[in-house]
Amino acid sequence: MKSSYLLYFLISLVGLFSCNKDKPTPIETPKSYLEITVQPTYNSSHLFLDSVYVTTEGYKIKFTDLKFFGTTFKNGQNSLAQVGFFDFAFSGNDFLKVEQDVNLFSDLQFILGVDSLINHNDPSTFPIDNPLNIANAGTMHWGWNPGYIFISVEGKADTLQDGIENYDHNFSFHVGTDNYLQTKSFTAINWVKTASNTHTFALQLDLFDVICNAIDPIDLRTEFLAHSSSLQTALTLKFGKNFKSAITPY
Repeated sequence: MKSSYLLYFLISLVGLFSCNKDKPTPIETPKSYLEITVQPTYNSSHLFLDSVYVTTEGYKIKFTDLKFFGTTFKNGQNSLAQVGFFDFAFSGNDFLKVEQDVNLFSDLQFILGVDSLINHNDPSTFPIDNPLNIANAGTMHWGWNPGYIFISVEGKADTLQDGIENYDHNFSFHVGTDNYLQTKSFTAINWVKTASNTHTFALQLDLFDVICNAIDPIDLRTEFLAHSSSLQTALTLKFGKNFKSAITPY
């Protein structure tokens, strides 16, 4: 009797392995990623922090900081990502990278800044890997104002053309508060396959177009400080509009 049970067990075991062997192995669908990069330039040449550039007035300038947020990336009802953060000094050209289908985003719209629906949230409550978390946002969140700095551009200038280089004239543009949110849109995007599972949309941000080559240019000798206060409305609006216009496909 025992030998019969043993024979039955062995036959069942062989059948089990045979079935598993014949069962096809599931094929995993490879992940697909979309990324957006930004190349800062000055008069179409690659920009480097702390390098010397010249304005149309002849001022010698250095950029020391360049950061900005984008939020609510979408194409119609298709959502790409909640937030992208560009920090040139820390992350180079990286702006955004997410797992998504390239076929859903032939067009793209996003808010330049932090969407008013989340701008006033407690920055410590965002997930630790979210750029809006205070550990990542850092100085891009105002301690005195319940919200984020959307755009930060800082630098130094020598506005005296006396043959002596002395960069003692600081400029600082911090655009924030819901009043200065702007929408940026792109159509017929040319996503370039840059890896086996990654498509990239490359943007250019020309700071020469922000400061000098704009419909309403900025004179850094007299227009050098805007922190979005009520007394700086005109300059904040000007800088924000120039900045938005200077972001173009690369």
